Amino acid sequence: MRSGEIRALEWTDIDFNNKVIHVTGTLSELQGNIFKGTPKTRTSYRDILMLNNVYNILKRIRKEQTTLKFKLGDKWKLLPNLKDLVFTTERGKHISGTWLGLEVRRVEESIRAAGQDIEHIYPHSFRHTFATRCIESGMPPQVLKTILGHSTLAMTMDLYSHVLPNTKAQEMEKIANLF
Repeated sequence: MRSGEIRALEWTDIDFNNKVIHVTGTLSELQGNIFKGTPKTRTSYRDILMLNNVYNILKRIRKEQTTLKFKLGDKWKLLPNLKDLVFTTERGKHISGTWLGLEVRRVEESIRAAGQDIEHIYPHSFRHTFATRCIESGMPPQVLKTILGHSTLAMTMDLYSHVLPNTKAQEMEKIANLF
């Protein structure tokens, strides 16, 4: 999902019974007002099936958030028009793109402090890595296009076709015996 789509998720977008995430909007800001706006394109409205680990994480977040809301009472700071967000700060405030970037940087720094080298990661890097791994594992591009919410297959392939040269030799080997 795109950063704004993740940050705009509301609990009503999460279907635990069918293990589906409904992407219905993106968190937007206009003249200082934060709101759930329409997705980037018509095809950005989509349903994404939850893997079991995502299901378990969202269940845990729901439980922790419910506990926090109860403990904080009127100190829970969600905006009036965004009362049901899945991802919030510890005080219930919406998560900004800047905040998300700072959190990723904090994780990077802890990895470096543990003695590991890591390149700088942007929040969008996770989406890019997901798409790359899907292509490498053989996911049909049309399926990936739908999951990512791209409007055209060409967009998906233009963005992620660089992955294909890495597997070119393997693919050529598959057809070598045909000739």
